[in-house]
Amino acid sequence: MSTELPSPGPRPTAAIGLVPFPERSCVFSGVPLAACPPVSHQHWRTSRQWHPRRKSHRTFLETALAVLLWPAAAWCADADAAHLLIPRPVSAAAQPGVFRFTPSTRIVADGPARAEAAKLVNLLAPAMGYRLELGEAAADATPVVHLQLRADSTGKLGAEGYRLDVAPDRIDLVAPTPAGLFYGIQTLRQLLPPPIFSPRKVSGVQWTVPCVRITDYPRFAWRGLLIDPARHFIPKGDVMRFIDAMALHKFNRLQIHLTDNEGWRIEIKKYPKLAEIGSKMDWTLRRKGANATPRFGFYTRDDVREIVRYAAARHITVVPEIEMPAHTGAATVAYPHLSLTPDALAGLPPEERWRKIRGVVAPRPETVAFLQDVLTEVTDLFPGRYIHIGGDEANTKHWQASDEMQAQMRRLNLKDVHELHSWFIKQIDAHLTARGRRMVGWDEILQGGLAPGATVMSWRGVAGAITAARAGHDTVMAPTSHTYFDYYQGPRESEPQAIGGFVPVEKVYRFEPVPPELTPDQARHVLGAQAQLWGEFIPDHKHRQYMAFPRACALIEVIWSPLEERDDNLFLRRLAHHLTRLKAAGIHYRPLDANP
Repeated sequence: MSTELPSPGPRPTAAIGLVPFPERSCVFSGVPLAACPPVSHQHWRTSRQWHPRRKSHRTFLETALAVLLWPAAAWCADADAAHLLIPRPVSAAAQPGVFRFTPSTRIVADGPARAEAAKLVNLLAPAMGYRLELGEAAADATPVVHLQLRADSTGKLGAEGYRLDVAPDRIDLVAPTPAGLFYGIQTLRQLLPPPIFSPRKVSGVQWTVPCVRITDYPRFAWRGLLIDPARHFIPKGDVMRFIDAMALHKFNRLQIHLTDNEGWRIEIKKYPKLAEIGSKMDWTLRRKGANATPRFGFYTRDDVREIVRYAAARHITVVPEIEMPAHTGAATVAYPHLSLTPDALAGLPPEERWRKIRGVVAPRPETVAFLQDVLTEVTDLFPGRYIHIGGDEANTKHWQASDEMQAQMRRLNLKDVHELHSWFIKQIDAHLTARGRRMVGWDEILQGGLAPGATVMSWRGVAGAITAARAGHDTVMAPTSHTYFDYYQGPRESEPQAIGGFVPVEKVYRFEPVPPELTPDQARHVLGAQAQLWGEFIPDHKHRQYMAFPRACALIEVIWSPLEERDDNLFLRRLAHHLTRLKAAGIHYRPLDANP
């Protein structure tokens, strides 16, 4: 099994007129991939594998090979713009001619649109080597890029749509909201030659944009990715780099898995030991002990505020995940009174408690109050509407075997541990609702009865989503079968070690978030979809990029673009071109398979 991350495939520089540009320097540290422990094929996250010899798979790869050999004409400035963009826009009509950026080109915007216009200036400056002037709108100024906030008379654009009109002498970008302008900016960047994504000046490139009229808006409101600093801590700068890659693709939700059995990664003022003690562990260290190189740490409150602001400037909402009642080992190491065996744990030094944790708290009223205090501070730091509380994989057998928990069930008139689990979740839901937030949980929160305000994230297939939607609850699709990006994406013998499973890019592209069992009214409860990058075998930023891309490119097209426009061949044509953008941006993507 390979432990190295393959380099992105060779860029077709001669074919599309690119000049070489250096790899973006990144800081990589932490556990070597070779040090990661093996994983059983029966691991709980391993799903039924998608067979690599099916005809559809062969066709996809054969098409990929043909795309990689395309001539230069396929990628020239006057090509059909819709075939070069990811995600594919709702509509794009090519027009004759090109718009040419020069140092004299002006960016103009008035009022609140100026903030988004300034972002465009900042995004174009590094590769172009000059900063475009940002000024007030002028009707007769050319060449000009005009950004404007304006109500949509058609009602089609919604809260995130935009219209982009590129003519030889001007570009007009109109949207009803700043988010729409921002997404239009990402499309405009993709219409430029791929070197525009370079962080350094690129010489010898004509910065031209094909003339085109685009109307675009997303199919789903929730377009998410999950990262997991609980298993291997992710430095703040790496989180921000990941946010930049998300923004380029029009994702708008970043779920951060902040707590688990292997680490607590957020400062809580009322309970300082959560970070002081609970952060001194990670996935590899817990399993290999003194032989491991640890990657642990935590985010201070100021760190969190900075990450949230950075994401918000890119119209990404950060969704914190504080796991409960299971995956709480780090919390019980820090505060043993939360566990089912408080006296036994409290009598041990913290470094020895890690070997004794059961990964589930005792759902006493005192535990509920403790976790509600934690969530109060979390809601102060994260202004978004949604707070994720996990709720998955609680080994309720420990509660079943506890005389204390049996007595509590009798006291609460609960018939079994599933109802005890539901009782616990409902206490948390009520607390978040009182603070004006919506609770999100993995689909196990359905067992024993769903909390009134809960949103269900369906990961064990789609059954949880169907149940939630039929009950009138919102749901986000996150099934292992298509969205677990910690799974293998190619043959195991040639890929870095992963947790199991098989989710290649073509399978992601064929995912449909709306189950056919739902009626149109029920389908409205499907908010969107999210991919998971669980961190057990993802110790650093470079590896995280490799596991995310290009699969995230396929997912964003699934959840942004119209279903009826989905086409494997056209997607591959656009993806092959898009990888040159990722290369320019310094994103360490996995190359496409060149052979069937």
